[in-house]
Amino acid sequence: MKLPKELLEVERKTVETVNLPSDNNHDPSNILYDQGTYYLWYTQHDNERPYDHFADCKIMCCTSKDGIRWEEGKDALLPAESGWDCAGVLTANVIYDKGRFYMFYTGVGTDFAEGKTTRRCCGLAAADTPDGPFERLGNEPVLQWEEEGNWDDEAVDDISAVFFQNRWLVYFKGSRLTEPDGDKTMLGLAWADTITGPYHRYEGNPVIRGHAFSIWPYKEGLCLLSGLKHREEEGRIYGDNWNDPEGIQYLYYSEDGIHFEPCAPFPNRASGIFIPEGEDQKDITKYWGVSVATADAHKKRYIERFDFIKKNPQTT
Repeated sequence: MKLPKELLEVERKTVETVNLPSDNNHDPSNILYDQGTYYLWYTQHDNERPYDHFADCKIMCCTSKDGIRWEEGKDALLPAESGWDCAGVLTANVIYDKGRFYMFYTGVGTDFAEGKTTRRCCGLAAADTPDGPFERLGNEPVLQWEEEGNWDDEAVDDISAVFFQNRWLVYFKGSRLTEPDGDKTMLGLAWADTITGPYHRYEGNPVIRGHAFSIWPYKEGLCLLSGLKHREEEGRIYGDNWNDPEGIQYLYYSEDGIHFEPCAPFPNRASGIFIPEGEDQKDITKYWGVSVATADAHKKRYIERFDFIKKNPQTT
C-alpha cells in the first residue's frame, strides 16, 4: 500500500479553547461547518450516574465561529418516549447529504438501563438544519446486533459514515456477548446505495480491531484513528494485546477502506474530525479534531481540540 508521505510526518498538537464541553461529556462527533458556524455534537451524561450503562444520556450540540471559542450547547436528540432507544442516546455522527443533516447514534432501552441486557444498536435521525430538531427516521434501528455466536452479537455502536467509492459506508464498533472486557471490540463495515439504507454488512467483517474511533476520507483513501494502544512488535492492529497501557496509538490509512496500515504515532481518545473544503482536503495540516480527556481517571471527562501538525524533527 502506498501511504501519503505527509501522514508519516504528522503529529498531534493540543490547542487551547474556550468553553468546549467539560461537564462529564464524551463521544464528540465529527465537526461540520455550515454558513459561517462550526457544529459539534456530543454525549451529555447524567452527573448522578456518569458512564453507568449509557442510561440517561442525551446528545447535545455546541457551536463556534472560529473553532476556538464555543457557545454553550443545547439539546439535539433526546431519548425516545418508548422503544429500543427510550433510556439513552449517545455517540452522534452527523453527515450532510442532499440538503439534509443525518445523525447516526447509539441507543439503549429500558432493559439496558435496568441491567437486564448489555445489547445496544444504532439509529438514524434527520434535520433540515445542523442544530435540529432531529427527528427519527422510523421506529427501528438502522443497524442492529447479529445473531448469537457472531463477533457483534452483543452490540453495534459508535457509527462513523463516509461516502467512498460511490456508495455509503458505515463503520461501527462491534462487541461479543461472551467477551467480558469492554475494550475488546472490533470495527465492522456495512454499505448502502443511499445514506438512509438499507445497510448490508461486509462479508469479511470485522475489518480491524478498535474502540472509540473516527474515520474520514483523505485523498484517494481513508484515514482512521482507533483509540486503542498497541505495541509495534505485536502487529499494532492485529496483535493479541488489545489495549496495552505501554503501547502506542496510531493514525492509519487505507486505500480500499478494508486494509489499514499505520502511518504515525498519534494519541487519541474518542476523536471527531473536521474535514476542510476544496484544495485544503489534500493537506492533513488543514484538518483538526476533538477528543476526550479526563481530569481524574475515567471521571470528570471533558473535550479538547487538537491539530494535525508537521512533525518537529527534534521529536523523531
